Amino acid sequence: MSATPSLAGRFVFWWLLLVVAQQAQRVFLIAVAARRDTPSPTVLGLTLFTGLRADLVTAGFGMLAALTVAAVVAAPIALMSLARARMVLGRALGIAAAVLTVAYVAILTVDMGYYLYSGNRLDSVFLEYFTDLLGQGRQGEIRGSQVAAQTAAELGEVGTWAVRVLSYAALLTAAIVGWRALFRRRLAPALRAWPRTTAVVLPVAVAVGAWAVHPDGPDSVQAAPIASSTYYALAQSPIWILTTPLDRASKGVDTPPAVRAAMPEPRAFPLAREILVPGARFVSARYPLVHVEEPRPSPLARRPNVLLLFIEGLDRRFIGRTIAGRRVTPFLDALLADSVTFEQFHSNGAQTFHGLFASLCSGLPRQGVAATKARYANDYLCLPTLLTRGGYRTRMVIGQNRDRSHSRLGLFMARNGVEELIDESGFPRSAPRIGLGVTDGALFDRLRVEIDALRAGGRPYFLTSLTTGTHHPFAVPMTHPDVAALSAEPDRYVAALRYVDVELERFFRGLERDAALRDTVVLLLGDHGRHERIARTEAENSAGHFMAPLAVWLDPSLRTPSVYRPRIVSGLVSQLDLTPTILALTGLTPRLSSFAGRDVSCALSTDCLPARSVYLSTVYEPGAGVADPDGFWFYLFHSHALQHVDLGLRAPPQRWPEDDPSAARRIQQILALYVTANALIEQNTLWSWRDFGGKL
Repeated sequence: MSATPSLAGRFVFWWLLLVVAQQAQRVFLIAVAARRDTPSPTVLGLTLFTGLRADLVTAGFGMLAALTVAAVVAAPIALMSLARARMVLGRALGIAAAVLTVAYVAILTVDMGYYLYSGNRLDSVFLEYFTDLLGQGRQGEIRGSQVAAQTAAELGEVGTWAVRVLSYAALLTAAIVGWRALFRRRLAPALRAWPRTTAVVLPVAVAVGAWAVHPDGPDSVQAAPIASSTYYALAQSPIWILTTPLDRASKGVDTPPAVRAAMPEPRAFPLAREILVPGARFVSARYPLVHVEEPRPSPLARRPNVLLLFIEGLDRRFIGRTIAGRRVTPFLDALLADSVTFEQFHSNGAQTFHGLFASLCSGLPRQGVAATKARYANDYLCLPTLLTRGGYRTRMVIGQNRDRSHSRLGLFMARNGVEELIDESGFPRSAPRIGLGVTDGALFDRLRVEIDALRAGGRPYFLTSLTTGTHHPFAVPMTHPDVAALSAEPDRYVAALRYVDVELERFFRGLERDAALRDTVVLLLGDHGRHERIARTEAENSAGHFMAPLAVWLDPSLRTPSVYRPRIVSGLVSQLDLTPTILALTGLTPRLSSFAGRDVSCALSTDCLPARSVYLSTVYEPGAGVADPDGFWFYLFHSHALQHVDLGLRAPPQRWPEDDPSAARRIQQILALYVTANALIEQNTLWSWRDFGGKL
C-alpha cells in the first residue's frame, strides 16, 4: 500500500484480505477431501463459488464491525478537528481490521485442524471441548482429566499435524502475499484515481457481498445446490460458529419454572430410562441415555438395501377408505396387506423435522424448533452414520430445497452420515413443479434413477425420501380421473392422497417388474398425522397429529417363514424404533447407543411386543403426551389438566385436574420424558463421539 492510504483503500485491502484468507483455507481443505472423494468440475465450481459468497458475508459484516469500532474511537476527536479525526479513523480502522484478520485466521486454522481430525467443520462439540479445557485449566483440574489426555494424545502426533500445518501456513502465506502485491500494483492506484466512483461503488459492493450476492441473503448459502455432503460442508463458513451462543439463546427451550420444580433433571432422567429402555445398563452420568446394546446377527440371509419412504402427513385414518364411490388408497391398501403393518404405530412429533429426527436418530423430539434446525451442530448417533460406517451408500432425495424455511436439513444430514442429499436443484428444469416443489411423480422418477445407480455400484444402500403432495395446500396434478373427481370434496387432502397413491403404485410396480427391489427392505410411513382439525374435540385433534401408519415390506428374495409373515401387528411402536430395527436387520447394531427406541424386528414374524408407553412431543403449545395401551394422554402446562382419549378415538375424551391422584402417574411420565428430551438436546448430552465413538 502507499505511505498514506485512503480510508477506502484501507477498507478494501482488509475486506478482501479476509476473503482471500478464507478461500485459501477452503482450497486447502478441498485438496484434502479430494484425495478420498474426487469432485466433478461442476461440484468443485459450485463449492468454490458458494464458499466465496459465504466469505463475502463474513468479511463484509466483519469489516462493518471494525469500521464501527474505528468510528467510536474517532468520534470524540471529530469535535475538535475533522482532519485529525479522519486520520485517527483510518489508523483505528487499520488496527481493528488487523486484529479482526488475526482472529479470522486463528479460527480458520483451528477449523482446518478440527476438520482434518474429525471430518467436521467447527461445531458445538468443539466449543464444548474448548470450554472444558479452559474450565479445567482455571480450576487446576486439567492434569489427569479426559480432556487433557485427549489433547496430549493429539499433540503427540507431531509428525502428522506439523506437515499439515506447515502446508496450510505456506498456502495461506502465499495467498496473503499475492493479494498484497496485487493490491499495491493494481487496485490501490485505481482507488486513488477514481475516488468518487469508489465512494459510490464500494458501499454497494460490500452490501451486496454481505448479502451473499443473492436475493435470499446469507441463508442462501445453506440452500446451495451441492448434493455431496462433503463439498456442501466445505462450502460453508466456519466463522459462523461465532454466532452459536446467540443462536442457542434465540432457539432455546423455555421450560416453565413449575415444570422444573415438579420434575428436576436428577429425577427425570432415571424415570425416562425406565420408561424408554427398562433393564438397560447405562454407562454415563453425563450422557444419561447412553446404554449397552446387544448386537445380534441379522435375521436376513443377506445384508439388505433399505428404502425408507416418508409420506408427508400420511394419516392412517384415511387408509382403506372409500369416498364419493372411489377408493382413496387402493395401492397402499394392497401394499399394507402384503406387509407387516403396525396398527398402533405413532409419530413422536407433530411436524416433519421432529419426525425425521426421531426416525433417523431414535432421539426424543425437543419442544419447539426441531433439533435438526436448532441444534444441528450437536453430536448425535444417527442411522445414516452407522450405515455408512458399515459399508452402505447413503442418500436422501427430496422435492424441495434442503433449506426451505431455513430448516438446516442440509447441514444436519451432512453432519450425520448422508453422503448425498439431492434436493429440487438436482431435478431437470422440465420436472413438473406444483405446491411446495417438485411433484411427487417426478420425485419417484428421481428415486428410480438413484436406485438403479446405487444397485449398479455393488454395495448395499440406504435411500430415504419425503413426499410433499399431501402437505397443505394439497396442490397436485389432476392427471388421474380419481384425483380429479375427489378434488370436488371439501377436504382437499383426499384428492392429494389419491394422487400420491397413484404415483407410488407406478413407482413401486415398476421396481417390482424390473426386479429392482431384490434384497431390499422397504419401510413406508407418515412423518406425522394430519395437522388440520378434522375431529370433534381438541383431544382427538391432538391425537390425530401422531396417527401415522408404518408398513415394513420385504422383497420375496429375503422372505422366509421364520423371518417375515405379512400381517397386522398389535402393540405400540413409534418412530423412535425405526433406527434400532433397521440396524438389527442390517446386522449393524452398535455396542453402545443413545437410542430412545427399541429393535422391533422380531415382530416381522412373531408376536413379541411388550406393553409400553410412547412419547408424543407437541408443537403448538407447551406440553407433551404419551400413548399407552389405555389411550392417548396429553398434559398441557397452561391447562394444568390431563386429557385422555382412547386409541381408536371412539369414546368421548376425559379430563382430570393435575391434583387428581389417578392422573399423577402419567403426568410424572410425561414430565420426565419432556424434561429429558429438552435437556439432553439443549445441553448436547445425548451422545458424544469423542467419548463413545471408539467403543461402537
